[in-house]
Amino acid sequence: MKEIQISIRNVNDGVFKEFKAETVKRGMTLGQALTIAMAEWLDEEKENPKLRITDLKPFNWGKGTENTSKEIDKIVYGD
Repeated sequence: MKEIQISIRNVNDGVFKEFKAETVKRGMTLGQALTIAMAEWLDEEKENPKLRITDLKPFNWGKGTENTSKEIDKIVYGD
């Protein structure tokens, strides 16, 4: 694994201090802890992708529901 040197701007001071203190408690370097945090964040995004409205597909609700959309519009918006 290749390691790099980086500088990070605009980090919340309180969050950073708490993160750094927890890193020390766990006997890790800041780089190790940040690498783990970034990897977990990326994995979380892969496991829980954001659902977009364009991902939704139409489906048949069954017989008798042909006018459901119009009926809902009447309830919500009135006649």
